[in-house]
Amino acid sequence: MGVKLFFIFLGTFGIATMWEAVFGDMGVAIIAILNAMRVMKL
Repeated sequence: MGVKLFFIFLGTFGIATMWEAVFGDMGVAIIAILNAMRVMKL
């Protein structure tokens, strides 16, 4: 959630583009999936 707020903040001031926000969000989702797989020992 913090990453999304970070990109919203950067996007508000024109520092981050939409594509950077999308890749940042996808990166967090992939990390969460890999962490869940690690916990489930798959």
